[in-house]
Amino acid sequence: MTEAALGRIATNYELLAGRMQALTASFYQRLFEQFPQVRPLFRIDLELQSQHLAAALALIVRNLRLLDVLEQPLMDLGAGHARAGVRPEHYPIVCRIMIEVLRDGSGEAWPPQLLSDWTDTLQLVSRMMMQGALRPASSSEL
Repeated sequence: MTEAALGRIATNYELLAGRMQALTASFYQRLFEQFPQVRPLFRIDLELQSQHLAAALALIVRNLRLLDVLEQPLMDLGAGHARAGVRPEHYPIVCRIMIEVLRDGSGEAWPPQLLSDWTDTLQLVSRMMMQGALRPASSSEL
């Protein structure tokens, strides 16, 4: 990821940070409206879930230059998601809806490059999580 992309994401996140919990709540609302079949995967209170997602996004954005440091925690998170029933085909849906929420929350402060910046970032995070999701299956086969 380029320095320019890192800067755009950081600037965009700073713009949204004060509203991030509301934006993550909007994310879940959109997710369940568009894909109601995933609602049973979320067993905790959605307000708490929104707080978790907001915190995860903050951690990712703060560590964009050091995402390798987050690789193991993201893999562990992916393994936990897999145990809860999240499947690989859910990740692109989640990424798309998250980008829509970030774009809509940004309004006029959404330059066209942010679409690819956020997409690249969320796809990288998704790959790490899916790698962790596959780990328990492969280790139990040994």
